[in-house]
Order: sequence, then structure tokens, then C-alpha cells
Amino acid sequence: MADYKAIGKAFLDFYYGRFDAGPRENVASLYEPVNGMMNFNSPDFAKGAQEIAEKLRSLTFQTIAHTISTMDIQPTYDSCILIIVTGALKADNDPPMQFTETFLLRFINNSWLIINNVFRLILHG
Repeated sequence: MADYKAIGKAFLDFYYGRFDAGPRENVASLYEPVNGMMNFNSPDFAKGAQEIAEKLRSLTFQTIAHTISTMDIQPTYDSCILIIVTGALKADNDPPMQFTETFLLRFINNSWLIINNVFRLILHG
């Protein structure tokens, strides 16, 4: 496989740059249009770019900034790329919160698209 680490790093820079700059629903175009799936801090998932865009529009924060602490990137046996991220995010005037996010990317029609994405805040309490 091509340099999966460079691809993964470039993807994360692009994804979080676009998400943070807004409007955040613009990242929906990075998902496989029909079967891409996203869980956003919930066991329920949105499927397909349209549902994912709707989910992202429904989030209540106005501003957000992600800071990546770690990224683990692996090639999979079926030529996908698995990425696991930990970091902190700051939404509006809230204190920074820790998060973890997982992406599974597949090369489709000359683009790396998100097949699966799971985001979770790490809440201690």
C-alpha cells in the first residue's frame, strides 16, 4: 500500500481543519455517500452522507477546535486505513474535553473516503 501513515496524517489534517473551520456539515462529503457510517458520542449511527450532514448540523456548539494528542494509523488486509485518534476539543466557551475518534478509510473512485467513524468524548465522573 502507498504510504498509509502519510495518507492518514494528511486525511486528519484535512478533516479536522474542515470540521473546525465550518460549516461542519461540509465534512459529510468525505464519507462514502451511501454506506458511510458515523457515531457521534452516541450508540446510534447516521448512515450515508445526507444523514451524516443532518447529524452534524444538529450539534449545538457554534465553534470548535480539535487538538490531536496521538494518532495510530494501520493498513488493513483489505487495503483500507484504520486511524485511531486521541485529543482534546474546545467547543464554544466550555472547558477543553478529551476525546477519542476512530476512522476506517477506503480508496474509492480515486479518493480516500470514510467508511466508518466513531467519535466519543472521554467523560470522567
